[in-house]
Amino acid sequence: MLLFGTVGARAAAGGIQDDGAFFSEFAKVNAKGTINDVASRVHKDIAVQTFAEVPEDMKASVLHSDKAATNRGFSLWAEKLAREKGVNGVLILLVKQPAHLQVVVGTDTQRQAFTLTDRVTLIQRMLEQLRNKKNDDALIDAVNFISTTMNSHRNSGATSFGSKAHTSQQGGSSWLPTIGIVLLIWVGFSLVRGLFRAMSGGGGGAGGMGQPSYGGGGFMQNMMGSMFGAAAGMWMYDQFFGSHSSASSFGAESMDTTHHDAGFSGTDTDYTSSGGGFGDDSGGFGGGDSGGGDFGGGGDF
Repeated sequence: MLLFGTVGARAAAGGIQDDGAFFSEFAKVNAKGTINDVASRVHKDIAVQTFAEVPEDMKASVLHSDKAATNRGFSLWAEKLAREKGVNGVLILLVKQPAHLQVVVGTDTQRQAFTLTDRVTLIQRMLEQLRNKKNDDALIDAVNFISTTMNSHRNSGATSFGSKAHTSQQGGSSWLPTIGIVLLIWVGFSLVRGLFRAMSGGGGGAGGMGQPSYGGGGFMQNMMGSMFGAAAGMWMYDQFFGSHSSASSFGAESMDTTHHDAGFSGTDTDYTSSGGGFGDDSGGFGGGDSGGGDFGGGGDF
């Protein structure tokens, strides 16, 4: 029951609630697929909420004769919606009357998955499409942009983490250790062969009256010398170069894979937002960032 409750809560946080009838069914199905993919792969929510007009209980807080005050009212309203939904990621608020877009990003999400600069880009792209009456394009492009951006930030973090492991592994596969093995085996073989010759009489000299001496050992001596020399060489290589660096490099690669598949950790507990109008008399991209973020309280530009 706890598991299903958690899954249900996450499903409710993300998704599309098109009360303002902005989008076609085709666009919503397309966007929902991307939203679900982001939730499963990077553990972040994308929530889209639309209204035909500002609800009655919010009009006094949102609608003002002063444009900066209206922007701030939309900002506070959008952040309130994100907080009530428990959004761990990005919330997009759209209203038809007055025509306004507001994008909310959680403060934890801003640090690693979707930055304030990313939010500026998203708003600019959406406003251009909304002003051209391309609502479906605005929705699909928005969720695709969020998905691509979050994946890019996640992959760049995993790459920087795994680059050291990759360098270490490449260093371990250099040709220099191979030369070291050959040289050490040769040294070990020479030492053991000399030891066998000393034990068998030093090699050379008369073995008996009129009979030549072959230094003792013959084929068996050479074979035993080779075997012991190889073993000695490998032991010396292990002592000089160690056998743990290879294992550690494989471990680092495995750790990098785990990091790559983990998605983003952390949960949003606070939010900031920004946005602007997209009607014929909207006048441009307004701020309204109540969190003291990229625009310092808003304004048109």
